[in-house]
Amino acid sequence: MPKWTVFCAGLPKRYSVYLAYALFCEGPSDFAYFEVLIPRVIAALVAEKGIRLVDTPTEPSVRLGEMDGSVRAVAAEACRRREAFHIVFVHSDVGGRGQEKRLDSRSISYCEQMSEICDFPQSRCVTLTPRHMMEAWALADPDAVLGALGYKGSPASIGLPRDGGEAERLADPKATLDFAVGRVTNDRRRGGHTFLPAIAQRQAMNALRRASSFGDFESRLQVALRSLGTLRSD
Repeated sequence: MPKWTVFCAGLPKRYSVYLAYALFCEGPSDFAYFEVLIPRVIAALVAEKGIRLVDTPTEPSVRLGEMDGSVRAVAAEACRRREAFHIVFVHSDVGGRGQEKRLDSRSISYCEQMSEICDFPQSRCVTLTPRHMMEAWALADPDAVLGALGYKGSPASIGLPRDGGEAERLADPKATLDFAVGRVTNDRRRGGHTFLPAIAQRQAMNALRRASSFGDFESRLQVALRSLGTLRSD
C-alpha cells in the first residue's frame, strides 16, 4: 500500500511507527476528499511537532459504513476490525446553525459506541465536522481550487470565497463549488465532486486553518497523535 513517510530531524529509523487509519464518511465524494486530505494533515502535524518518524498509508486500511451507516453498525464494524488501524475518523456534515449541535453530537456518538462495545479509546476517534458540509473545507483554499481547475483568473471571477472563514459562512458550499466548475468547464452537469481529490492534494494547511471547524479537527487529531506517542506535548 502506498504511504507517506514523514521524517523528524535527528531521529534514527528505529523510532519510526506505522500509523494506519479507518474512515467513516457519509458518501463517496466525502471519501474521495478525506482520503487525500487526512494523510496530508497527519504529515504536516508530524513534520511540525513530531518526535518519531511516521509512515502513514495514502488510503484508509478500513472504510467503515459502506453497507450500513447507522451508529451501532459502524461502531460494531470498527470494533471487529480494530486491529487494522490506530485512529478512526468519523465524518458528519454539520449543516445549518440549527443542526450544528445535533449533528456534532451524532458524530461523537460513533466514538461513544466504539468505546462502549470494545473500549476503543475515544481520544483516538477523531470527528470530521466541517461547517455546513465538506465543500466548505474544499473551498477554504481558493488557490487550490484554481489550480485543480487549471483556471488562471481570480477566485472572485468564478464565485469562490476569499478564505476559509468566508467559505464557512456560505449557506451551500457545494453549490458554490459546482458553480465555479461550471464557469470554468462550461459544463453545468459536471459536478465539483470530480475535482475534490485534486483540490485536497493542493491545499495549504495555513489556508485550511482559516476555517474554524478545520482548526477544531486539527486539535482533536493532535490529541490522538499524542496518545500514540508521535507528537510532542506542547
